[in-house]
Amino acid sequence: MTLQRRTMLQLPLATAFAAPALAQGGTMAAITATAEQQGKLNLLHNVPPPLGDLWIAEFSKAFPKIKVEANRLGSTEMMQRFGTEYAAGASEADVLMTLWDETLLKWSDQGWLRSWTPPEAAGVPAKYNVRDQLFVAHFNRSCLVSSKTRIKEADAPREWTAFFDPKYKDKIGMDPPWRSVAVQTMLAAWDQMGIKDVAARLKANGVRFFNGSAGVVQAVIRGDIWVASVIDPPVIAALSDGAPIRAVFPESGVPAIGTALMMPVKAPHPEAAQVFVNWGLSHAGQTALLATAGAPVVRPDAGDPKLVPGITGQKILLSSDILTPAMQKAMIEEWRTVFGLQ
Repeated sequence: MTLQRRTMLQLPLATAFAAPALAQGGTMAAITATAEQQGKLNLLHNVPPPLGDLWIAEFSKAFPKIKVEANRLGSTEMMQRFGTEYAAGASEADVLMTLWDETLLKWSDQGWLRSWTPPEAAGVPAKYNVRDQLFVAHFNRSCLVSSKTRIKEADAPREWTAFFDPKYKDKIGMDPPWRSVAVQTMLAAWDQMGIKDVAARLKANGVRFFNGSAGVVQAVIRGDIWVASVIDPPVIAALSDGAPIRAVFPESGVPAIGTALMMPVKAPHPEAAQVFVNWGLSHAGQTALLATAGAPVVRPDAGDPKLVPGITGQKILLSSDILTPAMQKAMIEEWRTVFGLQ
């Protein structure tokens, strides 16, 4: 089911929690004035460091009266934490920013997310506005990363099948799929490409797991592994530092997962949340996100990344189109079983 089709789904008639009152008048001027009186925004996100911090700093420059307290967690850990807290009737977060997952639609169905149309959403294709609750801001694409110091340019891998090449045995790495929705999306894309029995085959080829995508990139830079699958933000950060790595977006398909902004109904600072979400979709917010995270953003007038190719001409395989909850569950169970983590 595509993001665009999901916008047609019905919302529940009643929510479990009453929403805090918003600023009277509803204009961005009134909302911003109230947000500045609140003076605080709690952001729970999983944008890889330091890119998320740099983007948040740009927001702080634009709205210096709103102090941002940001907490970054892995996507799975973040969803579990928020889900547990909110089910118990509490929400410390004003804004959530996380990789797309079916869990977000469940939160919507349960009445946990605030409905609102940011004025700046008019500049973003409508398919990235899901139910006026989930606003996709940019994409993380999985790419094939290899070491320039270990692999000559002429021999550099160009397709996902490189992960199963015996010459890279014990020299391939990735974030474990049981903790990363982005990796689950990549595996779903591989399945569509006809690449089967991946867990068993990668175990046989000595795949190594690292803590987070940034950890995978650092392992490639050190030469601990030679080939890896990584989402592009930490790769872009490494390339900007001159790291001896290369990134390839295979012609067979580029798995991609959207990062969505959303506001819990019980956000303690609702107007500050609105200001942040609206800014995140604005030309200023989107260009700042492109400049700091480097990954493609959803606003067409924001331009393309500088250090990696844009999405034009790529066969983009969105998680929302290829990854289902049943597939995620089966995938995690399979990988945990193959690697003896039950």
